[in-house]
Amino acid sequence: MDEAQFQDLVDRQGEDLTRWPEALRVEAELLLAVSEPARRILGNAVTLRAAFASARPIRAPRDLAARILALTPDDDSASSS
Repeated sequence: MDEAQFQDLVDRQGEDLTRWPEALRVEAELLLAVSEPARRILGNAVTLRAAFASARPIRAPRDLAARILALTPDDDSASSS
């Protein structure tokens, strides 16, 4: 496994290596033992997860769904085009 593959796996599997499939986890741990860039990738993912976890949720406006639906064409107009 190289750093690019590791980055892809962190993006897809998450930063918690204990949740990765065992074969991938073993490869990742071997890479982390010898690669500073890999350790930086994992550290950045941990930092990002912590930032998301501590952020206040953003609420969509109550009328957002109605506003989106108002922009969609009616069934009649869509079928006559």
